[in-house]
Amino acid sequence: MAETVRYRGILALHDWDEAMDVLFLDNPERPGYDDPLAEIVTDDIDRHGRYLTVRYWTAGTSRSDDDMIEGALRELLGAGEAEFRNAYSEITGYLWTDEDIKVGGHDLLEELKAQAGRYCLLEIGYSKEASPGDP
Repeated sequence: MAETVRYRGILALHDWDEAMDVLFLDNPERPGYDDPLAEIVTDDIDRHGRYLTVRYWTAGTSRSDDDMIEGALRELLGAGEAEFRNAYSEITGYLWTDEDIKVGGHDLLEELKAQAGRYCLLEIGYSKEASPGDP
């Protein structure tokens, strides 16, 4: 059974703990930001399944979902994986943060980072089983 989740907000790069340029979806109705996008998607993959269908739409300003969907459409299909974790050492403390969202070999995180500052509607369909024809 597939579960579709929509994420909305302004694509923004923020520092997170000691990591720099981590991707967030800032919500225009709620100042500040919550968790990094890769962390949210990682949690949703654990909850809903690792096979993803991804669509996203971007615009210069916030718009309704219907207005966004009527604009340019970009679909990515395939098996998905996401990762967000901090690396630490007891000797040196914080080392780095891993941030990754790949879908069917496409680097979704890099595509979205390239559009920082734009409003984004991101729709991800999660499934626990591969679609026919998927690896």
